[in-house]
Amino acid sequence: MKAPKRWWILMLLFAVGCGGSGPGMRVWGTVTYQGQPIQEGQIVFTPIEGTPGPSTGAEIKNGQYEIPKHIGPYAKGVYRVEITAMGQEKTYSPNASGQGPFYTVREQIIPPAYNQRSTLRVTISPEPDKNQHDFHLR
Repeated sequence: MKAPKRWWILMLLFAVGCGGSGPGMRVWGTVTYQGQPIQEGQIVFTPIEGTPGPSTGAEIKNGQYEIPKHIGPYAKGVYRVEITAMGQEKTYSPNASGQGPFYTVREQIIPPAYNQRSTLRVTISPEPDKNQHDFHLR
């Protein structure tokens, strides 16, 4: 019974990045779309080009994001960046009469070129003060 418990502990450590090849780095910056700060959104860094480790990310609030060191991307790693943000709530009626139940939805306002089909890339510096990555989307 003790061996399976150790196995799960090792798997858990690996899953959160403790089994990786480098220290996590704090990453921060600003994110704008069409010249305006993104008020609420998400930014995700996904390892590519042989970079080990899990994806990581943070919330975007008032055009700012920060990924703390303890969950940060690896130094010298190359990451694909995806940015998402939802627009204001809109209410729709499912029928032409405008009667019946209404549905409230929030639609993605950032084009797929910056999330689903993102070509945004960053390389994380091993120098802590050089990991500000700003994104000014059009």
